[in-house]
Amino acid sequence: MSKKLMVQETGKWKKKEKAENRRRMERERVRETYANKKEVEVIPATVDIDSIDRPITKVAAYCRVSTLEDAQAGSFERQIQHFREMIENTEGWKNVGIYADEGASGTNMKKRPEFQRMIQDCKDGKIDLIVTKSVSRFARNTRDCLEVVRVLKGLSPPVGVFFEDVNLNTIEAKNEFTLGVMSLVAQGESEAKSAAITWSVIERFKNGVPIISTNNLLGYDKDKFGKLIVVEEEAEVVRYIYNCYLDGQTVKQIAEALTEAHIPTVKGREVWNSGTVRNILKNEKYCGDVIMQKTFTVDCFSHKTVINRGQKPKYRLTDDHEAIVSRKVWDKVQELLKEPRRYGNGKKKPIEKKFRVSKIKNGRLKGFAVIDPRWRQKDVDKFFEWLSKSEERKE
Repeated sequence: MSKKLMVQETGKWKKKEKAENRRRMERERVRETYANKKEVEVIPATVDIDSIDRPITKVAAYCRVSTLEDAQAGSFERQIQHFREMIENTEGWKNVGIYADEGASGTNMKKRPEFQRMIQDCKDGKIDLIVTKSVSRFARNTRDCLEVVRVLKGLSPPVGVFFEDVNLNTIEAKNEFTLGVMSLVAQGESEAKSAAITWSVIERFKNGVPIISTNNLLGYDKDKFGKLIVVEEEAEVVRYIYNCYLDGQTVKQIAEALTEAHIPTVKGREVWNSGTVRNILKNEKYCGDVIMQKTFTVDCFSHKTVINRGQKPKYRLTDDHEAIVSRKVWDKVQELLKEPRRYGNGKKKPIEKKFRVSKIKNGRLKGFAVIDPRWRQKDVDKFFEWLSKSEERKE
């Protein structure tokens, strides 16, 4: 070994020995301190922190359930009553409001009006602290949750969010990491739940159990068992549209004819447009079939629905229900639609002006009819006659 290398190795050995000596001396000092404890006089506090006058904290609660089911209704009301009592029974807290979104998804904050109103009230200085049950009630999207919390902390004065189930207040800086982990867990739960629901729906489709909404479906309604039934008054309009197109009219001409005849659309509107007529002509349900998964949701956070143009499989159920037009007519119309018409050569057909009523098919007002306040007595009599026949068909 050369002299230069020997010097380097000797230097490394001496540094290592010095470091070891320092560690040994530190351990010995700690041992000696505990072995020879010194007497320390404790001077008690003379000021009671709790007795200091503090400004009243303006506290709001946020409650949410994701569905409008009866079981969730109890949970929703319990959240509201619990936080109302909690705020009112806490010294120094003032209840400035309960913000509650019922039947709202936690994955999208834009669709929660009460949540948005609460955040705006925080920015307006009306709220100092938000209390909520858990991270999953507040948000199930990690990015949105942390973003909102940081916005609230950045206000002057800052606004905190207290998550009751884990006793976590976002005003404390040390809690942000914990909040991030919990948000990820909540997001994972949402993704797993969404995947389970999607799987369930696809299994229904594979087994020939379609999910059909009749809200915007002219010519059909559902009976008490959920099966599609033909509404003859509306079915006549559908047949008129198909026959006119087969005779050479354009969709625009058909729409104009229906508008002139004062035939209401399925939504009760007075004016028809070409797009509505074209959609009726292309809808396979009118020949008795159902194509499932025409659209799909991109993800459970944006809730964006897109048309299925081959990205996902589709499922066709043939002869699922009573047809309004024959399959031969429907197939012929599909062939004609491949070559759109600029000018129609068919004669305008008159449509019989029968008494027609636009009926609400879905939602909380399902079964109610849209009536015209300008009706005369004979119109009212016709309405009840129509209603009676409609109920008989459902039986």
